[in-house]
Amino acid sequence: MRLGAYGWLLAGSVMLMPQGVLAGNLSVSLRNFYAEYEIVLQCHKHAQVAATDVERAKAAIAKIETHYLQRDSSIDKNRLLKQAVADKDEGFKIVTRSAKSDLRPYCRMSLNELLAKGEEIDTGGKGQ
Repeated sequence: MRLGAYGWLLAGSVMLMPQGVLAGNLSVSLRNFYAEYEIVLQCHKHAQVAATDVERAKAAIAKIETHYLQRDSSIDKNRLLKQAVADKDEGFKIVTRSAKSDLRPYCRMSLNELLAKGEEIDTGGKGQ
């Protein structure tokens, strides 16, 4: 079977596309985990998360960061960290709109997401 120039271009594009999609998904996932960590830190300031939980979250985000950056070293960590802080700020605005809002479930959810992913990485899970 012979492929013309456009055939080879199309074949090359199809082979490169999954790598680009993977890199984008890894960046989005890492940004989301950074945001979860920022939420845990903010929750600690509001006395909704204990210092021991913050330490556990810190260990988990270190594992998560290492895992994602090993999978794709082109990820712009600084850009993702800035986006994560903005995401955290927006999330807190939404959650605290109501004077009756309880931050505890929001804080626990973020902490649990980090800890679960850290555990998944420890056990060799391949998920994003």
